[in-house]
Amino acid sequence: MSVRHAWVVSEGSTTTSWFDVRLAFADGARVDALAVLSGAHVRVEDVRARPPLSLDDLAVLAEWLEDPLFEACVAAPARGTPAEPRRAR
Repeated sequence: MSVRHAWVVSEGSTTTSWFDVRLAFADGARVDALAVLSGAHVRVEDVRARPPLSLDDLAVLAEWLEDPLFEACVAAPARGTPAEPRRAR
């Protein structure tokens, strides 16, 4: 799974951040989602899957995304710009 901090919009004291999320499975299936962090709330605004998700899979999508999204959102910079990529030395 990968989570990438895509962009940020600041208006007054409110900051809204968008995250691109990708789940890739060993059989070649994948799920792409757009998640939004606004205040203390995270929403998934768009989901695309190949092959399409079943209703059962869609019901557990939040569980699949919860921990990686939480880690990315907590690490998101408060100053309103996407994090710069880091390189190991």
